[in-house]
Formats: sequence, structure tokens, C-alpha cells
Amino acid sequence: MKRFFIEFFAVVFFLLILIGGFDLVIDPLYHYHAPVGGTAPYLFNQVYQMPGVASHFQYDSAIVGTSMTENFRVSWFEEMGLHAVKLSYSGARSLDIRTVLDKVYESGNEVKYILMDVNDYQLTSDASQRYVEQPAYLYRNVWWDDTEYLWNNDVFWMSVGRVLEKLTNNQPKLDDAYTWEEPELFSAEIVKEDCREYVESLRETQEVYDWQEEYANCENNLNNIIPVIEAHPETEFVIFYPPYSILYWEEQVLKGRAEGILKIYEYSMNRLLKYENVRIFAFQDEEEIITNLDNYRDVCHHTPQVNRYIFDSVMSGNKEITMENIDAYFEGMRRMVSEYPYEVNWID
Repeated sequence: MKRFFIEFFAVVFFLLILIGGFDLVIDPLYHYHAPVGGTAPYLFNQVYQMPGVASHFQYDSAIVGTSMTENFRVSWFEEMGLHAVKLSYSGARSLDIRTVLDKVYESGNEVKYILMDVNDYQLTSDASQRYVEQPAYLYRNVWWDDTEYLWNNDVFWMSVGRVLEKLTNNQPKLDDAYTWEEPELFSAEIVKEDCREYVESLRETQEVYDWQEEYANCENNLNNIIPVIEAHPETEFVIFYPPYSILYWEEQVLKGRAEGILKIYEYSMNRLLKYENVRIFAFQDEEEIITNLDNYRDVCHHTPQVNRYIFDSVMSGNKEITMENIDAYFEGMRRMVSEYPYEVNWID
């Protein structure tokens, strides 16, 4: 009996070493290293893979931001002679962005460019909140909690999947990471159906906002990001404000919130423009884009063709906001938001 138990535990120990070693070598979340053995990089889980990708991949530029950045492609950067990595983080709050940026600069890569977005909720939400819970064992640089990774059923089958993809020559393309670009996702009908009831409810109610709290949140959220900008003058931070659809602005008008959010956008741009290594691009006044609801899947998320337009504009210097034109930009925004005939959105 004693010999049986010794042999049993020896087999269990051997299997544990084998499984842990397998996961260590394949490392599907890139916790220890970049892809090895000819396996292609496969990005499929932002929260779980971001720390490893930021820490172990080689790059000189990074796409950092929310779901509004998911339809950018790293191949577009390669066209400009840059080697980029996508570190999109759907629903990211300012603390999430700060975590991403910290990982980027801990990596040892010499980072020339950071392309990142700034959104309404990132500025006005509680700066102490995160969108999703982060797996601590992947974010901490300690070895003693890695048992949760090396002996994890899900991770094991991810590792098996990477090997099978390699053996069957069916590996995913890094350029497709996190993209959602199927044409059937986007249409005016889909967008209007998505927000129709909400808009109708707003017409019947009057919401009251605590602007003092939202301004304080804006300040705190900017203070999560600005120290990284200050600490890395060698990096050019290219920050863009995405073109939400005209239905987004209709919602803000009905909430009595439109002027307040414009003031917060204006304040955030003025603060960021104080730094020589920051360039700002704003697309919220692009009426040709935002009034064509076929460009959207909901009131905010647009087609990848719009992402390409944003990228090309950034690279050419089009739509850039400076201290010289910021007042004119917001004068035009206020005019558009206040004078637009929103009723045409609902003419079928």
C-alpha cells in the first residue's frame, strides 16, 4: 500500500510538472515571454493578455485605449515604418489606461508613439473605478502566485489550441486582433433600434447632473494619465477624440448635458496641450461621418473605415487641435450641437 501511494504521488507530481512546463513553454497569455517555436501571436483576451503583450513584445509604437481603438490595425503603422502593438482595453477607465502605460514603460522598449483615445465616460466617471476585475496573478511581477496560471485548466487548453493551430497551419493573424468589422454590424436601422426607447424616455423625463462631481472626476482622471506624459518626453502621445454619432449628441441635449460635456472636453484638451509631446486630434465635428448612421453599430462605435480615416488624418496632421484653433473648434461644436435638427434622425 505504501508503495502504491508513493508511485501514485510520483505520477501526479510528474503530470503536474509536465502540464506546468507545457503551459510555461507555450505561454498563451504571454506572461513569461513572447511567442516561441513558430507559434504566431494571437490576441484574443485584452484583460488577461495585456500585461504580457506590453511587457514581452517588441515595438516602438502602441495603440492604447478603449473599444474605439479595436479596429485600428498594426499593419497601418508598418506602412509608416513603425512597429506597433495593439493594447486596446474595452471599456477602459483612466486607471486601466494608466496600468497599460505603466506596463509599456516597464518593458524596456523605446516607444516613439502612443496612439490613444479619450472618451466621455473616461473623463467623467469615478477615477477610482475599473471597468473589469484584473487577474492579479498576471499583473503582479511575483512568482509565488503563478500556480493560478501554470496549473489552470483554461490556460492548458489555450496552450493546446496554439499548438494545434501551428500544426494545422491555421494560425490567426495578429493584424486581426480584437477587430469587429462585419458589415452586418453597422446600419442606421440597428443604431436607431438600439437607442429608440432610451431617447423616447429622455423626452419624457428631465435628468439632473451633478456637474461639480463630474468636473472633479475629470480632474482626477487626467491626473491618472498626465504623470506618464510628463515622465516620458521622448514619446509623442497622439490623443484623439472619436466621432460619436449625432444620436449621441441628441441624447446629451435631451439630458441637458451637452454644454457641460463640451466644457469638460475643452478643459481636458487645454490641459493636455500644455505638453510639448502631446498632439490632439478631434473628430467630433465631422458631420459627414456622424450624421450618416450607417457608419455605426450604436451611438458611439463606428466602422473600421472611420478608424482608417482617423489614422490617415493623424499621420497627415489633418483635424489637429492646437492652442490657435481650439476656440474656433468648440465654437463650431456648440453651434452644431445646439442647431442640428435632431428630428431628421427619426424620419424613416
